[in-house]
Amino acid sequence: MIAIKDVMKEVMMIIEAIEESDLFKGASLEFMNEIGRIGEIRSFKRDAIICKANEKARYFFQLLEGQIDIMIAEKEIIHFTVNRPGEIFGWSALVEPYMYTATAKCKTDVRVVRISRESLEKIIIKYPADGLGILRHLTSIISQRLRHAYLYIYNIRIDQKTDYR
Repeated sequence: MIAIKDVMKEVMMIIEAIEESDLFKGASLEFMNEIGRIGEIRSFKRDAIICKANEKARYFFQLLEGQIDIMIAEKEIIHFTVNRPGEIFGWSALVEPYMYTATAKCKTDVRVVRISRESLEKIIIKYPADGLGILRHLTSIISQRLRHAYLYIYNIRIDQKTDYR
């Protein structure tokens, strides 16, 4: 049986972690406390797959420690490395059609906070101003990753056009 003391300790760890996240920047204390209650700390071993592209996205994640390789594969594979505590991934759980667009594979042993989309949506309905702030931060995060992907693709094309003879 899990002691109430252990549950409260985990909730406080989650709140401290999400305060470091760009996604939850500026959210109210009440909102953060509710997120702390719905978040779950999960551990994954090196090479574990946390989520796969084209699977239904029920959760998004915030890194606590470790490194994760985010892979977007079509004709070429685009890699992002998530390695800064507070970074989020699996954000497709927050955007329709709620399908992961990338695969997240652990490069090292990893600890994350896992948050359910359905639970977060209920809290956002209760705290709409905080929800609006999260959506603004989410669009910024997506925009940064999209810019990274464009640069990656552009650099591949430049490398392919370069004649090394």
